[in-house]
Amino acid sequence: MTNLIGKLVVLIFTVYTAMFLVNLQGQINEKKAEQEELDRQIAAQRLIITALQEDIDSENQEEYPDRMARMARERLGLVAPGEILIVNKTP
Repeated sequence: MTNLIGKLVVLIFTVYTAMFLVNLQGQINEKKAEQEELDRQIAAQRLIITALQEDIDSENQEEYPDRMARMARERLGLVAPGEILIVNKTP
């Protein structure tokens, strides 16, 4: 009888350990997916920074204010004093 109880304890411990490891592996996979997404976002932001730095460093500084104004309008929705913003809600 003692031998049966010992085997049962070992079996329960083994099943618990296996379930714990499966759960832990799921958490690891989830965190890896989150890390990959964050790495993609970082790469995209670095491309934007590089493009902006190239704009800043460009030889043709005369176009710089126009490009910055266009970017402010397109990306941030800003308007110059005296302008009226018209939003087209048609899909």
